[in-house]
Amino acid sequence: MIRIKHLCKSFGELMVLKDVSTEIQQGEVVSIIGPSGTSIMKALWSSKRSIALAMFLLVLVVPLGALANEATALKEFESVKYNEPLLIGFLRGMPKGADLHNHVSGAIFAEYMLDAAVASNLNADMTTGAFTTSTVNTIPASRLKTDTTLMRKFLDVASMRGDYPDVNGHDLFFDAFKKFGPALGQMEYSRIMAEVVKRAKGQNVQYMELMGAVAPREAMNAAQSGLVIGGEDWEKALKTMQQRFPALMDASKTYLDKLDMDVAEQVGVPGPITDSSPIKIRYIYSTSRTGKSTDDFFAAIACGMAIMQNDHRVVGINIVSPEDDYYARQNFDTQMRMIDFLWQRMGKPNITLHAGELTLEYSPVEVMNSRIRESIEMGHAKRIGHGVSIAWEDNLAELLGKMHKEGIAVEICLTSNAGILKVSGDQHPLPLYRKARVPFTLNTDDEGINRSNLTMEFVKTVRTYQLSYVELKDIVRNSIEYAFLPGDSLYIGGNYTALRPEFAHIRGRDWQPSNMAQALMAKSEKLREEVTLERAFVEFEKKFD
Repeated sequence: MIRIKHLCKSFGELMVLKDVSTEIQQGEVVSIIGPSGTSIMKALWSSKRSIALAMFLLVLVVPLGALANEATALKEFESVKYNEPLLIGFLRGMPKGADLHNHVSGAIFAEYMLDAAVASNLNADMTTGAFTTSTVNTIPASRLKTDTTLMRKFLDVASMRGDYPDVNGHDLFFDAFKKFGPALGQMEYSRIMAEVVKRAKGQNVQYMELMGAVAPREAMNAAQSGLVIGGEDWEKALKTMQQRFPALMDASKTYLDKLDMDVAEQVGVPGPITDSSPIKIRYIYSTSRTGKSTDDFFAAIACGMAIMQNDHRVVGINIVSPEDDYYARQNFDTQMRMIDFLWQRMGKPNITLHAGELTLEYSPVEVMNSRIRESIEMGHAKRIGHGVSIAWEDNLAELLGKMHKEGIAVEICLTSNAGILKVSGDQHPLPLYRKARVPFTLNTDDEGINRSNLTMEFVKTVRTYQLSYVELKDIVRNSIEYAFLPGDSLYIGGNYTALRPEFAHIRGRDWQPSNMAQALMAKSEKLREEVTLERAFVEFEKKFD
């Protein structure tokens, strides 16, 4: 049997097939008749004609030049996939679409933190490895530049490098932020962001959604502090918050306007960085889940959603910090209900939630029975960060089916999961998501602390799970398809083999957009980024001709 799904074909502006789906059984004759009565597809499935039919369909759907380009790249990929340095060389240059799960504060390498500490004349407490302004029982941070023993000690507590037999990875990771926090506070935020964006640009990443500051700290504190709800009178609480929004909106816009231009200048691309090329960014507003006060949490989420309503550059909401924290566990249900309440009243914004970054070592199993489901159904998450504990969810098959059907993507972070949770290889649920056809993306999480980057996330995925080049390209496409970019998609029904008719030949060597294609691209930012990605694949694959 041959199955055809969402087949489209056009010649220039003339569309001759649109979204055709059918099955051809052995011995059947299938014909598609045009308005004039002319048959434009006629085929007999038999042992003698199956090859001819397959060749006919390939020519109809995909330009031969595009197939040849992918075939040569695929051959090169297969020749290097079992040697890590060769694979790094291949994957570093391969278009990687987007990094959708990136904490800016954790993306800075410890060496650059030391540079900032030295420049700011900070001291180092070598009993803890933390930078400080205190002069009691400390040494100048500059000593680390010449004392390799002290330098090693600092790197061992400020990152996930090497082995850490005396402390588990979970505690080492989250404690690292306390070590370099004072140095991070001395760095210009535009410099921090520029380091992250430049690193991604050097690995052929075209788009990022970064979790980080979207307003001055003073403005955020003024808007969020002092809210007293008293019970669950959330309507009254929202009215109180709405009085605070105008000042926050003004401060946020001024802050992001300057940040966008400063980052673009340091990266060396036309500003603003949120509308740049060859790499652009958007912001994910994030707040902590570990506070004792749910009133503070309500205020923080309300502020984030208000900023999103006011500024297209802030495209999503997230909650961060360890899920196994006491108050994160105790307040989870209330937090989800608060998100639901505000989501219903503030424009139903995009939400991505850390959910299921848990194992039995850090959580009772009962928590993991519903953490991901409730984040989706009550927290309205369109994407799930990590999703490691998925196998412990009640009614697992139904949940996976729901995620597949509704296109709820999982932001996979392999290096982070291995270091923090000791979950890797066949312990990781990536194959489970893959089998259930749940879309997923590959991401860095906190690449500085984890001593990784997006290229290495792809390397680990290929070498651990033996993915093909074609599968890898679809994972890259996921990163733009499930990004929080507005507008229509290039792909029909999320099927990457079914292109919109106006873009039927986009994977050809010499494709140029028609007037109609240009008009559609002008209306959709998502479509523009997906077109950019497809053309980047073509250019990348030409190198292997």
